Amino acid sequence: MGTGNKGVSALASSLVKLIKKNKPGAFVSFFTGNRISDPQEVMLASGTLKIDVVNHRLSPKAKPSEHLFLIFFLACIHRLIPLKGLRKKITDSNRFLGQMHQCDFAGDIFGGDSFSDIYGLQRLLFSSLTPVIALLLGKKLVLFPQTYGPYKSTAGKFIATYIISHSSAIFSRDRDSIITIEDLTGDKFKQLNVLFCPDVAFMLDSIMPHNPDIQPPVDITDKSAHPLIGFNINGLMYNGGYTRSNMFGLKIDFRSFAKKLLKTLLAETDARILLVPHTFGPPGNINSDPDASRDVLKSLNEAEKNRVCIMSREYNQSEIKGIIGNCDFFIGSRMHSCIAALSQSIPTVGVAYSKKFIGVFDSIGSGDSVVDARKENENTITEKILDCYKNREQIRPIIKKQVAEAQKLIMETFNKLLKNKIIHHEEHEGKKEKALTTKDTKEEEKKNLTTKSTKKNGI
Repeated sequence: MGTGNKGVSALASSLVKLIKKNKPGAFVSFFTGNRISDPQEVMLASGTLKIDVVNHRLSPKAKPSEHLFLIFFLACIHRLIPLKGLRKKITDSNRFLGQMHQCDFAGDIFGGDSFSDIYGLQRLLFSSLTPVIALLLGKKLVLFPQTYGPYKSTAGKFIATYIISHSSAIFSRDRDSIITIEDLTGDKFKQLNVLFCPDVAFMLDSIMPHNPDIQPPVDITDKSAHPLIGFNINGLMYNGGYTRSNMFGLKIDFRSFAKKLLKTLLAETDARILLVPHTFGPPGNINSDPDASRDVLKSLNEAEKNRVCIMSREYNQSEIKGIIGNCDFFIGSRMHSCIAALSQSIPTVGVAYSKKFIGVFDSIGSGDSVVDARKENENTITEKILDCYKNREQIRPIIKKQVAEAQKLIMETFNKLLKNKIIHHEEHEGKKEKALTTKDTKEEEKKNLTTKSTKKNGI
């Protein structure tokens, strides 16, 4: 939870909510890369919970007992030694191993979209060590709803195939990822427990902060005023990705596009614009949405600035969702900013830099509301956004119905998971939970979600 990326925080908070709703007495720990192991507070509508944190580090300055490579080495030794007494000494000697060994199962969500080498092979390798450690300890591994792939490298495919093949349950938040898993695992796919479940952040609580810091000061809750368009500008896209050289292969110059789009919205509509950062960091950080938003603001003249405001301080994921909930329309290039809007029945356009957007929007039948910056030009994207804005009142009831069905499916899925009806299915009903094949996903889609004309839409 101690991250500036509110999409990652939204996933963590939503998982805690789902676990506590379905199994109130469950003990939850976060196994996470962090400098400290202080408990993390998770804000829910029902109150604030403190969650135990078991930290690990990769820094050379880290304590040996917290260094992920040493923990991984000890887990390998634990796996190889046949003597239970010695294995117990190993787990007792290290907090990370000891606490994980006590878990009924370990779950990983890879930040929603990081189980891929899209952000670099090194990031995939390091983030994969924790679930591999769980497997080395003999724990049941659950891959929570997320996007799988793309995998551009042979090493990336190998890592993903190993983890997926050894997991007790694999949840995908989009249909395309199930095909990716099938391609990776080949003949083994039919033996795997692969299930569709929408993104858990559709369950995130919305908590409106008291007197939110909006600059210049404006009452965003005033529904008698002109419509309010929320606009999230992805700092990473704005800066060209981690390489700063169009890392995601965008067809557009996103920096120029964001400035032009804001001016077009001001010229073509009578709406007020609220800039909503969703990922934070220190000034100058390549991921900083506030930096990108402020830079876009500089491109406006004084008259244009009168209709534009910005969320000026960092809020937690539920509070940002509460602020977004005041919008009449939303445009986002951080996927979980889009989910925060969609889950409140707000007509939303996602400006995509990866396949995760179409998969997640499509899970609620809103795929037509995705514009892919890797494939479409500025004019086409702008026209689609303006068209969705004009038709927002027709889109809203469709989203509301689809989101309600998605939320019901998420709750049912986690209820089964926490009652051991998925990862221990063979013990309860005499046979393993049926894996979904490519053909099955189409039938499941008809059963669980009714696809509407607003089509499909992934931190």
